[in-house]
Amino acid sequence: MSARDKVLSHVRRHGSASRPELQTALGMSRPVVAAVVRDLLAEELLTEHQGENTGGRGRPGRRLRPRYPAGAVIGVDVSHRHLTVAAATLDLTVRTEHRVAIDVDTRPTAALDITADMIRRTVEEVRLTVDGPVSACAVGIPGPLDMNKRAIASPTILSSWAGLDLAAELGSRTGLTVSLDNDANLGALAEHRHGGADHRGNLIYVKASDGIGAGLIVHGIPVSGSFGAAGEIGHTQVIPDGDWCRCGNRGCLETIVSVRQVLQQVRHFYPGDTDLRARLPEIAQHPVARKIFAESGRTLGRVLANLCALLDPAAVVIGGEMSQAGEAFVDGVRDSIERLAQPGFDNRVLVVASALGTRAELIGSLTLARDIALRGEIRRAPSRSKTR
Repeated sequence: MSARDKVLSHVRRHGSASRPELQTALGMSRPVVAAVVRDLLAEELLTEHQGENTGGRGRPGRRLRPRYPAGAVIGVDVSHRHLTVAAATLDLTVRTEHRVAIDVDTRPTAALDITADMIRRTVEEVRLTVDGPVSACAVGIPGPLDMNKRAIASPTILSSWAGLDLAAELGSRTGLTVSLDNDANLGALAEHRHGGADHRGNLIYVKASDGIGAGLIVHGIPVSGSFGAAGEIGHTQVIPDGDWCRCGNRGCLETIVSVRQVLQQVRHFYPGDTDLRARLPEIAQHPVARKIFAESGRTLGRVLANLCALLDPAAVVIGGEMSQAGEAFVDGVRDSIERLAQPGFDNRVLVVASALGTRAELIGSLTLARDIALRGEIRRAPSRSKTR
């Protein structure tokens, strides 16, 4: 990657940067950074603004921000219980969004048809309001992906889609270039770029909903493993000979901590209520429910404490529906991580609820789609700066 592309990518990834920050982060000399920035400003790919006064002495420095070309991208969040499709401009301003409730696990063919129809409709709508092409689509899937085969890997999770090249199928139906990733990976990407763990180099993001999955960021780079299954902690066994799990094993973390299992334990407090999920923040205030949520959090935290020992993250971010269950669940996670951490390392890991809430995966899919669109734009652009 040329110096020009490195500078442009860095500013786009971080949202803003000063010239000294670029020198330090990219290991470039001051003259090289000055020449590259001069060209990017002339090409109108960067803009320059006065930095904010942070209370220090002297005038604040100048900061560079990205200017995005015209166009739009599509993001798709496939959950076990709903589909969401959104279109955004390349600065990630959402222009149109659609959501439909459907059980993806039991109606996979209908879900695939609906997803393709929603993408086509969303593309038609955004083209009425946005100049430029709709250049990329990214889809988040709630299960392990074989990234080499571009297919859903598990025969027991979204089994009717197992082995299907979903990107190619949706691409042929919509005419778009479609990319896939695991939904927790996309949640991690969104939190790293835009959320409460903004730009922390190493973080673990956990989506705790019907399933439990983790997305990993290591040295600022998303990690999916050799075959795409990194972070599939929901099927870590925590109780030998425990309840049967949909994966075919027993005692998996998902059988204890998923929102379905936790709400089953509090259902008798709310007889006749058929939609407890919509009332999660309220239910979490019930004195007995708080204890249940806290204990579920501690169970998740015990698994995450081992992951923290391996990765030494700066932050653990809890997302998904369970992140809406008030402080008790996240406090339980934090309690286990701090209690089980290696001596001298307790209290170092930031443990927080997702700043993006249940939209993290959708924002992550839009972010990935934008990255793909801009990679193509970088490849097409001239490289005029001399580097050394």
